[in-house]
This record gives sequence, structure tokens and C-alpha cells, in this order.
Amino acid sequence: MAPSVDPLYDLYMNKGFVPIEIITTGIVAMICCVGIGLNSSLVYVTIKTKSLHLPCIILVALYAFFDSFLLFGNCVKFGIFVFGINYITLRACFYIQFVPIIGSTIASTLQLCIGIDRLIGVIFPIWYKAKGKSILNGFNIYIGSSAHWEKPVMCILGEPSQQPENQYFSNNSALVIYCGEFLCYTLILLVMRHRKSSIPENVKKLTISMSVLMSIGMICYILNTLFARVITPLLNLDAFTIEYFVLPICFALQSMAYGSSAPVLYFCNAKYRSAFRTQFGAFINWKKEYGIPIKRNIIYSDSEKFELMRKYYKIKQRNPKNNGKSNLKILNMYCRKMPKLFRIATLLNIR
Repeated sequence: MAPSVDPLYDLYMNKGFVPIEIITTGIVAMICCVGIGLNSSLVYVTIKTKSLHLPCIILVALYAFFDSFLLFGNCVKFGIFVFGINYITLRACFYIQFVPIIGSTIASTLQLCIGIDRLIGVIFPIWYKAKGKSILNGFNIYIGSSAHWEKPVMCILGEPSQQPENQYFSNNSALVIYCGEFLCYTLILLVMRHRKSSIPENVKKLTISMSVLMSIGMICYILNTLFARVITPLLNLDAFTIEYFVLPICFALQSMAYGSSAPVLYFCNAKYRSAFRTQFGAFINWKKEYGIPIKRNIIYSDSEKFELMRKYYKIKQRNPKNNGKSNLKILNMYCRKMPKLFRIATLLNIR
């Protein structure tokens, strides 16, 4: 490896496990894993729910999907420290982080596309724009990284794009995206304020949900920029304070912001809330209680329901002291050879 200007290099290189780094990066990695799971659930719900197959909502699902690449990139440093490697060359970091950086670039482009879609109600040609910016960004990080192939780094997500040769382009590119996004949502709020009566209620609610979701990403970017460009130089913090406090806080904020799509949409939009409950609600509850998955959207005849009710009340008369849950378990045993009846019982919510 080439000589490093990182003050932590001599302290950590070839030192094996570094507990404090494993703890701080492990916390960030756990937040990222939760975020990846939530983003995956949002993509799954969007695919399974036909009422969510709208252009803007598909853009949101794509945004959540590509956000997961960014979250994965934030976990790389934890993997390097947990295996006791601590430092790798910038060349290796480039190959590891290339896909996460491209994914995060597409996600940032989609943020702007969602804002434009909400503003003018017309589908933006997302694939052309996202691909074009991604290719340009990939070329940019290659230029910056190739000049320092043997430089030892801890391999955080932005490492390949924050070298002297490409730092200016990367920062200005992100600034343009977020300024454009801010302008879009400012115009959206102004239009909604002056045209309250003419905007359909469902469009208004969806737009507000998107505004809240995208605002979280912008606020995270502003806070991280303030930390890095203003607070850190102003307080003249040393390398250890930055490594153990500033960076973990910044990465935790970023990971929470880009993993919050599903919770934000669940709490802010009734359509998403209904879709999540439809796809996951019954399965989680009944899986927890009875250990079996429930098939939904099955139509049963009145005779089948009557047969079930007759068997259930017969069991209830034989066991009057049992509570409803116990009786349903008995019904499960009684109907072991008739699983269809048990599925009816769960859907009827018999107690």
C-alpha cells in the first residue's frame, strides 16, 4: 500500500480487531439492515398491490430499491473491521463501492424525478436521465480512484468519489440535485396553497406524503453538510472525535433517512397503510399465533361456512370453560384433515 495521510492508519493497520470501530460501525450497519428490510417491504407491497401501480408510486418503489444500494454501501466499513482487515486499497474499495455509488446516484436522480412528476403530473424519462447521470458519475469516481489506487482507506461509501480529482464534481452534482428537488417541492406547496379547491383530495394526500418523504432526505443532506463543512472546521475537531462521534452520527442519520420510505408512507398515506395491512397484517398475526401462513382472497360458499360454524359451536359446547383461543386450537386439531375449514376459521376470526 502507498503511504497514508490518515492519522488513524498507524494506529489501526495490522492491529486486528478494533472494538470501538466495530461497535460504532455495527450500529450503523444494524440501522442499514433494518432500512434495507423496510425498503424491500415497500417494493414488495407496490408489486403485489394493483392499486399502487401508478407512475409516481412506481418511481417511489424504484427510489426505495436503489436506496438499498446506498445502505449496503454504508455496511462495508463494518465488514472490513469485523474481519480485522481495517484498511484496504482504494482500488479494492472502488470495486466494492461502485455498484452502491451508482445505486445511490440513481436514487438521488429519482428524488428529483418524483418532484417533477408531482409538479407537472407527467412521467419524466427516468431511465434516460438516471442512466446518463450514472454513467457520468461512474466515470467520475473511476478518474478520482485510479489516481490513488494503492491509497489505504477504510472504504466508506463516498471514499471513491471524494478524492481531490473528483470531489468538486461529486459535491456540486449532489448540490444541483438537492437544489432542484427543493425548488420542485417549494413550487408544489405554492401551487397547492393557491389551488386547494381544484386539486383532487387523493392527489393532494399523495403529494403531501411524497413531500414528507423527500424532505427527510434533504434535511439529512443539509445536516451532514453542516457537520462536515461548518461545525467540524469551526470546532477544530481532531481525527479521533471525527471518527468516533461525527462520522457515526452522520452515517446513522443518512441510513435512517434512506431507510424510512416504508414507515413514512405507512403513517402519512392511507392507501399505503391499507396495502401494508393487506399484505402483512394477517400473515404476521396468524403466523405468530398458529405457525401457519394464511391464504387470502379466497371465496367460500355459505355451506362451507355453516359447516365450520356447526363444528366450532359443537366444540364450544363440549368445552364451555375454554376461552375462544383454546377452542380455535381444538378446532385446528379437529380439522387437521380439513385445512380448508381452518382457513375459513381464521378468515372469519372466530373467538
